[in-house]
Amino acid sequence: MDLLVDCSRKGVNLGLYANDAYFELAEPEAKGSELKSLLDKLLAENKFELSRIERVLVTLGPGSFTGIRAGIAFCEGLCFSGKRTLHGISTLKALAMLHGKEIILHARANFYYVGDAGSETIKQLDNKPETHEYLPITPFAKLIDHIVPSRTQKANYLVNPFITN
Repeated sequence: MDLLVDCSRKGVNLGLYANDAYFELAEPEAKGSELKSLLDKLLAENKFELSRIERVLVTLGPGSFTGIRAGIAFCEGLCFSGKRTLHGISTLKALAMLHGKEIILHARANFYYVGDAGSETIKQLDNKPETHEYLPITPFAKLIDHIVPSRTQKANYLVNPFITN
């Protein structure tokens, strides 16, 4: 089973992909500090156990700096045991690859993140464009097989790394 986490856009978006089925929880007002309870809710609603998650995909931005940090830290914590692989992808790139068009996300005031499958930039636009803040995250599961894991960690609390034999 795959877990998908996006905190770079509005709120928190979580998705699960298992047995060719997608499950999503989008909370546009949620904060990164609520990730654990939101994941518990998504798992419970769909009768899954945390232990079934084998791969985790997290968006790397651009977007909310605090949201991105919270999402990455949460996912690194889930993968720390080495039982899960962690995969990261640009939010703009993922959305563009799946929807086949230029993606626009609101940055601040009259500034917007603009990108496609090959490039990303920030632009100042005087006219407010249609943005893609609320596109679903579950299609990101299609990308996870094509992303080399960012990190696989194994905890070893019994060996002091500063002592050599």
